[in-house]
Amino acid sequence: MSNEDRHLKIQYIGQVGVILRKNDTAIAIDPYLTDSVDHLPGFPEGFWQRRYAPPVKPETLTDLDLVLCTHEHMDHMDPDTLRAIAAASPNCHFGAPKSCLTELEAIGISAERLHALGTQKAFQFAADLIIQPIPAWHEERVRDSEGWDHYLGCVLQWDGLCIYHAGDTLLTEELVEALSGFTIDVGFLPINGRDIFRNRLGVVGNMNALEAADLAAHLKFDIVVPVHFDMYANNSEGIAPFVDRLYQKHPGQKFHIFQPGETLVYVK
Repeated sequence: MSNEDRHLKIQYIGQVGVILRKNDTAIAIDPYLTDSVDHLPGFPEGFWQRRYAPPVKPETLTDLDLVLCTHEHMDHMDPDTLRAIAAASPNCHFGAPKSCLTELEAIGISAERLHALGTQKAFQFAADLIIQPIPAWHEERVRDSEGWDHYLGCVLQWDGLCIYHAGDTLLTEELVEALSGFTIDVGFLPINGRDIFRNRLGVVGNMNALEAADLAAHLKFDIVVPVHFDMYANNSEGIAPFVDRLYQKHPGQKFHIFQPGETLVYVK
């Protein structure tokens, strides 16, 4: 294996979706590569309208080894995207909160390819890759009677790198505590925030741009990547507050703002 193969390649595919490649392993997290959300019922006409086309066609993703879904909302666990990936990468496995597995089976993904993720236990996918599910507050923490979380983030400890994908979550004291034991190299944080008017429509919110910037600096992320701000204008607060917060309050904190489809090679 070349040194280049050991580097982490990050491809941003829109909303919060990323594809991570390292050591001949390819992982997608929350891939959403259709316009399914645009057709959700119960919203004002035109409320959901993608601002750009999917940068990758799901049927072309023939090399994926694992897909992680943080929760069941369509922009994180889209049946059309996942069905196409399952066919294109027939050896790919899928990890998601336990509450999602029935729906994943219903779209045609066989049970032997599915893994229930919970905060009680890390998921060791490979010798060099351990995935620790992290609770998420979207806008509250929801657990079933057995303690399985409905909303998750995940920390990937991958051959010397530590990667955090928050999924969808508010910033809470409990989240800071859950992450405090990790030294995070790359962190993906949602920055679209929340407000009463979106809540009235049933749009569940996340941390805002200022909170995301402060969290990254507080936990000393090597690099922070803002997500969940560029696809749907009606569920965004833009990118400017995030950048301004970093420059004004946290000079020196590294960040990267991706364009859809862009790939970054991260070298620690």
